[in-house]
Amino acid sequence: MALTVCPECDGKVSDKAFACPACGYPLGQQTGGSAWPAVLGGVAGTYISAQALVTIIVGSIMFIAFAAIMIVAVLSS
Repeated sequence: MALTVCPECDGKVSDKAFACPACGYPLGQQTGGSAWPAVLGGVAGTYISAQALVTIIVGSIMFIAFAAIMIVAVLSS
């Protein structure tokens, strides 16, 4: 793995990268078959991590539970 310089932001980027991780500048096109992760529309695709997904789900459940408790407290008083 060699490092190259991004022409957009002058950051160091792997020669195997689809896009610059700092600015998203597309560096190269993959030929043939399916590319995973793909560069879509000239911009690197963004993927959510498992930890971020769990955080969103747990946070949503906690918010709904808190809202339900507050509604019950207001209605019972």
